[in-house]
Amino acid sequence: MKLVSVDKLEPGFVVSENIYTIDDRLVLTKGTVLDEKSIERIKAHSLYNIFVEDEKQDVIPDEELLLKDLSYNERLRNTEEFIKFKQHVEENAERLEESFRMIANDTMPLDVDKLTEPVFKLFVEAGGSAGIFDMLHNMRDNSDAIFMHSLNVSLISNTIATWMRLSEEEIYLATAGGLLHDIGKMLLPPEIINKKTPLTPDEQKIMKTHVTKGYGLVQKKNIDTRIRNCILMHHEMRDGSGYPLALRNEKIDDLASIVCVANVYDEMTCRREFREAFCPFTVIELFEKEGIDKFNPKVIFPFLSNIINTFIANRVMLSTGQVGDIIFINPDHLARPLVKCGEQYIDLAKKREISIISVV
Repeated sequence: MKLVSVDKLEPGFVVSENIYTIDDRLVLTKGTVLDEKSIERIKAHSLYNIFVEDEKQDVIPDEELLLKDLSYNERLRNTEEFIKFKQHVEENAERLEESFRMIANDTMPLDVDKLTEPVFKLFVEAGGSAGIFDMLHNMRDNSDAIFMHSLNVSLISNTIATWMRLSEEEIYLATAGGLLHDIGKMLLPPEIINKKTPLTPDEQKIMKTHVTKGYGLVQKKNIDTRIRNCILMHHEMRDGSGYPLALRNEKIDDLASIVCVANVYDEMTCRREFREAFCPFTVIELFEKEGIDKFNPKVIFPFLSNIINTFIANRVMLSTGQVGDIIFINPDHLARPLVKCGEQYIDLAKKREISIISVV
């Protein structure tokens, strides 16, 4: 292990200790193999030195892709790692569907360890908390099914719990709670679950019963009480505007609050049959406006301050039609970073009339 100046970092260096900002936000996890994007992420936080392993790992750039000047996400979607991750997520979603149906029909025991094991493997495969959103943001067209959504929420809940520095046991329970949060939908009419158009008010009332049906399904199962709470409470809001019990503040289980944020973020940023996906920056701005009122501060603040870091060096399209790269995050306006478009620098915190409409 050696201490290296940030200015001398090179692709292939392996991070030997978790990297945190001066205000204790996680930048990269131990074991991350640095590439151009992760180096930019480190530099964006004005860090001076980090610890890396003595030996580098080979990072072989795809010369053809680099010559085409593709965006980070375009390059990622062409990597073997992403293609395998996408395949493994889809395979696990199919197995999860079969498991949920059998659990709902009481023809299979609810084994939480067995159900969550693939999630932890996917988390490692994606590169941990530093890479999970890179992967998920490039799979937005594949998130419409209950089972794909359940995997996404589980992975995001795991990441948030890790950012919060919870114990290994609580990270495990948040991961399991995220995976099982929508199991009650297995007991709803298929015509409502599979509807391709927006639900009517009456259908929405039926849809909301998935939390109590899910809780009833697992109530007598041999699982941790806090996992049950995630199923029952993942639509509860801090201001009492949620359902089914209109709980407030500390009456909502902290782990259920994690699943709540993960659920809202994944729901909004994935495409639906009747609408396009919301831009992540639109969702982040919504969280900034409503975060204090509706979401647990212990959850929403670590989520916002960390997820925004995953977009550094990403290419975005602005409402003006310009395309540029994010080079700096404004800490007071997380959804409005500094974007470099060619030789022009656009500070969205000052140019309020301009916004990010997509990540490309």
